[in-house]
Amino acid sequence: MRSDLMALTALASLGGMGPKRLAAAVARHGPAGALERLRSGRRLDVEAPATVATGWVAEASALDLEVLAADLAASGIVVSSPGDPDHPRRLADDIDPVPVLFRRGRPVENDLLTVGIVGTRRCTSLGREVARELGFGLAAAGVVVVSGLALGIDGAAHVGAVAAAGAPPLAFVGGGVDVVYPARHGDLWESVARAGTIMAEAPPGAAPARWRFPARNRLIAAVADIIVVVESRRAGGSMLTVDEAIRRDRQVMAVPGSVRNPAAVGTNALLADGCAPVTSVDDVLLALGLRALSGPAQVVEPTVEADLPEPLASVYAAVDDGATSLDAVVVATGHPPLEVLAAVGELAGRGLVVDDGTGIRRT
Repeated sequence: MRSDLMALTALASLGGMGPKRLAAAVARHGPAGALERLRSGRRLDVEAPATVATGWVAEASALDLEVLAADLAASGIVVSSPGDPDHPRRLADDIDPVPVLFRRGRPVENDLLTVGIVGTRRCTSLGREVARELGFGLAAAGVVVVSGLALGIDGAAHVGAVAAAGAPPLAFVGGGVDVVYPARHGDLWESVARAGTIMAEAPPGAAPARWRFPARNRLIAAVADIIVVVESRRAGGSMLTVDEAIRRDRQVMAVPGSVRNPAAVGTNALLADGCAPVTSVDDVLLALGLRALSGPAQVVEPTVEADLPEPLASVYAAVDDGATSLDAVVVATGHPPLEVLAAVGELAGRGLVVDDGTGIRRT
């Protein structure tokens, strides 16, 4: 490994050395100069608490660079910095410097269009399905889907992107690229690493810390041509990503949601503020300047209701794409509750509706 990348890796591994402090240290001393300064017992000329600055001197002196390099090689983790051909071009020129990145998987393809799909961890099952469909459709159309591999919307988008076997997915994570978080996404991490790329500013072995996630969100915004918010509350990580996208003059789009859905408060607010709506993957493709997947309008096929016997047809017609209560279906159809309940069970068995605990909706 080049000496400057080795120095950046060592500096990034120091406790409390976040992206801003690392960028300042590199700007002031250079990677090798900063590391040598610490190993010779001198503090860095960087704003940091005295205890942190003193700790860096002790940690740097104790580092075994050969062991560090061997660990990287053994784990298949690649290090890059601005100027390297495999470093994401947009991050090299970003308004918030990215001095070093750690990568699992293939190099980022700088010439492909990229869409960030973000949203709340506490999403609805419908929101999860929409994120998965968007991820699949965009990747199938050759667009890189970038997200954070978190629970909820992020993970669902990457599930769809991986399933499409199209453009390679890209994930930015809040800890080391070798530290799976959340643990239940272990299989998804491996799938994304095989099909595309997982990247982080945090060094290998770094546990996900709360402060790292807002920093991670700026990377998603920085590499994306468009940010799509599927479901979001009024505040949270996805809205931080929106703020970072706006700072960089990236377009933000949002999926409309029910006014009764607390997970859609933020997305509906974005639409009220003038963001373009996303009702299908075609809306995003057109915003990117690509051809829509669905093509020209087709002859409308007979509705599902036309092929269903009563009372299934009227019950199905009373169920919306959003969550519909059993009482609402009873009122709309005029059928007795037990009859409606039996019809919902049969419709679910046919794969036409789902009852996820929040209500009945069409699949």
